[in-house]
Amino acid sequence: MDTTETKRSAREKRLTLVAIGASAGGLEPLEEFFKAAPDSAGWCFIVIQHLSPDYRSMMDELLARQTRMDILHVEDGMSLQPNTVYLNRPNTLVELDGDILRVRSNADDRPLPQLPIDALFRTLPTRGVENSFAVILSGSGSDGARGAREFHALGGMVLVQSPQEAGFSSMPKAALTFGAEDRVLTVSEMPQAIRLQLSGGERASAEASNKEAAITILELLERQHHVDFSAYKSANVLRRIERRQKLRGIKSITSYLELLQSTPSALDELYQDLLIGVTEFYRDPEAMVVLRQKALDKMVANSNAESSLRIWVPACASGEEAYTIAIELSEALLAAGVERRFRIIATDVHRGSLDMASSGIFPESALASVPQDIRDRYFTRHRGQYVVDPELRQKIVFSVHDALSDPPFMQLDLISCRNLLIYLNEEAQLRVISMFLFGLRKDGFLLLGPSESLGRYSGQFEVVNSRWRLFKNSSDRRVLDRSMLTGNLKVPDRTDLVPSTSWASQRAAESRRQAPVPITRDKDTLVSSYDALLKRYAPSSILLGVDGTVLAWFGLAGNYIDTMNNLAEWTVQDIVHPDLHFTINVGMERFRQGQRDAYERKVVVELPGGDKHEVKARIEPLDMSATPRFLLIGLTRDDPVEAPVSPSFSGIPKEGDDRIFLSRRIQELERDLRLTEETLQNVTERLEASGEELQASNEELQASNEELQASNEELQSSNEELHAVNEELVSVSSEHERQIEMLSELNRDTEVVLDLLRTGVIVLDHDLRIRRFSRLIGQVFELEAHDVQRSLDVVGPRLDFADLAALAREVLKTGKELSRSGEYNGKPLTIRANPVERVEAEGTRRGVAMLFLGDQVFS
Repeated sequence: MDTTETKRSAREKRLTLVAIGASAGGLEPLEEFFKAAPDSAGWCFIVIQHLSPDYRSMMDELLARQTRMDILHVEDGMSLQPNTVYLNRPNTLVELDGDILRVRSNADDRPLPQLPIDALFRTLPTRGVENSFAVILSGSGSDGARGAREFHALGGMVLVQSPQEAGFSSMPKAALTFGAEDRVLTVSEMPQAIRLQLSGGERASAEASNKEAAITILELLERQHHVDFSAYKSANVLRRIERRQKLRGIKSITSYLELLQSTPSALDELYQDLLIGVTEFYRDPEAMVVLRQKALDKMVANSNAESSLRIWVPACASGEEAYTIAIELSEALLAAGVERRFRIIATDVHRGSLDMASSGIFPESALASVPQDIRDRYFTRHRGQYVVDPELRQKIVFSVHDALSDPPFMQLDLISCRNLLIYLNEEAQLRVISMFLFGLRKDGFLLLGPSESLGRYSGQFEVVNSRWRLFKNSSDRRVLDRSMLTGNLKVPDRTDLVPSTSWASQRAAESRRQAPVPITRDKDTLVSSYDALLKRYAPSSILLGVDGTVLAWFGLAGNYIDTMNNLAEWTVQDIVHPDLHFTINVGMERFRQGQRDAYERKVVVELPGGDKHEVKARIEPLDMSATPRFLLIGLTRDDPVEAPVSPSFSGIPKEGDDRIFLSRRIQELERDLRLTEETLQNVTERLEASGEELQASNEELQASNEELQASNEELQSSNEELHAVNEELVSVSSEHERQIEMLSELNRDTEVVLDLLRTGVIVLDHDLRIRRFSRLIGQVFELEAHDVQRSLDVVGPRLDFADLAALAREVLKTGKELSRSGEYNGKPLTIRANPVERVEAEGTRRGVAMLFLGDQVFS
């Protein structure tokens, strides 16, 4: 299987994760999404909502109606599992560390309003972007937009609900404003879009047809802006090109190419879009805390009055990261009570971003994450914006610099690069890390992004904090990637290093740029001259490290070196001619045992064409220290050998010393082999014991699984019964609603009849409290709705010819109808009090109904 197929297979085996952010109005789209999502495809879902700590969310019960997947609340340390939906809890932030879920408290004393959707989206790249997806649904605010932008910039796919469909469109619109979307879809279309992306059906044909046009576009960009985008991840570059093409309303990439060739402004738009400036003040606050405690405080503690601390922030974009580090270093100096000189070099390839950073002026929204006390000390508010303190601004130098091709800055105490490597391909990443290692001092610190790694250079660094990728240079070696020695390095124009934006400094820089640049005695010039000297005067030889690493070769020694078949490891066994192996190994073994005199032997070497040469190999230490680090293998070749080869010229000479060394080496190897066999035997026994334990555990788990299956069947049966009961309750509820409507209608009809009869009614309970009264009674005797349940003695009508309360008591006592007649306001009025039976929870109770008859009173 080739490498491409292997990578594709690894991606297919990786668990597919869909991270969903929703807020206000999110219930309906979530139900619609999971109704359309497959529940047995092996996908995993994380749903993040804005939850109130005072309200118990029933989202797990609601989603269980739409999917058969397991639904769990996130706990710290959980591993992602297929066919599972994870829900967040109130007052927590959920993050990812690979396939492990991390939960931290949403502390009240943090400077930011906490954005849980952004927190999750920003950590999605820690598990790779090929099988991870971000989905933004209905919600208010802009949570999720910034995290989606970072995830999208790394090549992750972001799906946004159509704002027209969303109940609250603020979150989808914010994502569109940030340019973080790949597709804008209805919720029901999203699962199918994810399925197509995983199968490759959506991009494969498009990438094949667009490849040639994309290469031409990149060539245009390199000619115009002098930035080689071939070092960037091709998928990301193509996605950015497609995005600008869609924004221009152009259907084909070839038509977009024609536009770029004829319109410089369109090419500049694409250039700025490709240089994704994702940065902010105090980005990842925990990372800043780690940097302060583990690096900046130690840098201050280890410095002295004459020290000058040097920090490099490559790919600084608009400068927020550089200013944040400057603030934290100033705070560290203040806490230590010392004064030290420091300089922060912030670089980028985009001049426009550097101009913004150099101005030191930021809108209020950019400082949302800056603590108030820091804001008060280092910023001044002016006309609705914040200006960086001039003294702090002078500590930072902004410069145009390409970390991929320009030489690194030297003698650095700290490099913070959290906004570059994630966009580069593997080869370019290693080249940049090599540059960092070359520029860092011994014990200097390197801060990378949370999803970045050191690759093959990890052995040169000590891990300080693995979560936030803080490392310390533990090597004295100045390792520079070999590809950087091929003439690709550019000498940067140091006049771009402008600590301020004054007109005078710009004019001075301009005049210096116009002057011819003399050859100076710097490191690069010396290295070039040393290379020329070695090529002309160095003898034919191979330079080795004591560990057998081939460092370099000179002259005709190149005939005995083969790097075509092994590009990864440059050791004697891998790239040096096999006929020289024995002699070189014997020489190295002599030096390991403390012998420092030169070792010389003659060897017959057979070249690929069949020619045989007698070569004299002289092995000696290059430095005469007690523990030499380098060995020089001098090779002197005689004429081709035509006579039969005698035994004395074979690869294994007859000299006794060599045989002694060989015998010792064989004994050591045999001893090591025996130890290895014993170790393997012990390991095998332990593995067999562990296998038996695992077998027993497996049987127990199978039994538990059967019990769980039985419990699951019972729960399913209970669930079906609950569904049936729920349906019955819905039916009863509908019936009750209908009855209420009928009673309301009957009540309205009764009022109409009483109005037509000019009759008023008051109904009393057994305690003479008013239960209800008709509309006419309320109008004539000025009764209000709140008089219900009040005593007739307190709020009842007052009549000269009858005591209504006494009349009602007599009716309750006798159980007979009584009547009274007289005048009210000079108009005749008759009152009839009748006993009525009322059925209550305590039993049948007697009440009174009073009818007020008087056409003139109620007219």
